[in-house]
Amino acid sequence: MSTGTIVTPSWENSDMENIFEFKPVLTKPIERDFGRVPSRKVGNPDTNDARQVASRDLVYVWRRILVGLALICVGALFWTVLSLVVGVGEKEVGADLSSTAPREIYIVTPGDTLWSIATAIDSDGDPLDTVDRLAQLNGGSSIYVGQRLVLNS
Repeated sequence: MSTGTIVTPSWENSDMENIFEFKPVLTKPIERDFGRVPSRKVGNPDTNDARQVASRDLVYVWRRILVGLALICVGALFWTVLSLVVGVGEKEVGADLSSTAPREIYIVTPGDTLWSIATAIDSDGDPLDTVDRLAQLNGGSSIYVGQRLVLNS
């Protein structure tokens, strides 16, 4: 192993010898106002600028409102499609008609309410307790014509 000197190309040495000095040209900074539009109306320039700024602000607010409403509509449409595809919120309402449990079933007819059904099946007790039990057995207190209600468990 030899401990020699580092040899660099001649063109690299010549570039190393050149010393560059950075001398920035300092001038007055450029003033830019991107928010204002120059006024071309004749009259008081302050009132014209104020009117233009107020008009621009009003347009900005209306655009924001319209974009917000559009986003709400798109979100509602997305949620509707998602709930239809996935089945969000679907709950089985009514009697469990599986063959494993013998139960007494009542089919709801027009004009029936849980209260009227409860008074018909439990004439000696408080119908309020029976209504609560029927609602618990059948997944809620909403009923519809043709629904099969479980009367006992």
